[in-house]
Amino acid sequence: MLKKELREQLRNSKLLVVLAVFFFFGIVSPITAMFMPDIIAGISDSQNIQIEIPEPVWQDAVSQYLKNLTQMGSFILIIVFMGIVSKEKESGSLIFLIVKPVSRSVFLHAKYSSVAITALAGMLIAYLSSSFYTFLFFDRFDLLAFSKINLMMFEYVLSVLVITVFFSSLFKSQILAGVLSFASYLIFNLLSQVESLGKFLHGGILTQTNNVLSESPIDYTVFVSSLAIMILCIFISSIVFKRWEP
Repeated sequence: MLKKELREQLRNSKLLVVLAVFFFFGIVSPITAMFMPDIIAGISDSQNIQIEIPEPVWQDAVSQYLKNLTQMGSFILIIVFMGIVSKEKESGSLIFLIVKPVSRSVFLHAKYSSVAITALAGMLIAYLSSSFYTFLFFDRFDLLAFSKINLMMFEYVLSVLVITVFFSSLFKSQILAGVLSFASYLIFNLLSQVESLGKFLHGGILTQTNNVLSESPIDYTVFVSSLAIMILCIFISSIVFKRWEP
């Protein structure tokens, strides 16, 4: 089933889209950080406005990288995968699959496993491309700190995808699954701004990535709680999906 899911992602270009998007963000983030001061200076000169802009450093490139992945990257992932289960319910193709000697749990877990592999592949290509250009443009680039940040971001991206598959498995409409996935993304990130809640929601992972940049202590509570939420989503969706009737 996992091979089937990966082949299907290749066939419908979902995997290629994710890799292309993450590769693009990996490249454009350090380039943006490097040349943004020049762009702003050019605009300010044309408007006769004096703006003092500090010399960009590698932390600026990483901050841009994080912003791109957590905002546009998350939106694209939700759009690509919001119909991973619900679309098969809508089309009726799922009916032919579940009458075969394949358990529903295996089917659903293959979906979760395939998006996890996709998330890992996307983060890996983003990490490699961004590392290369950040090293090329900036002095004193801390590759070890950036590697740690990418491990954290893998869990963040995986959390977004697991929640998307969770809603897709609960509903027949992929539009409804997408709306709820977007809503949960926004709500979780807003609630994560509250210090007491940010320790338990995956949006709080961004705070820990900033702690790596500023060399502040890291609180690993959010990683444990985020993993627990993902496990709970998989558990609930498995129970609901077993009871689903076409």
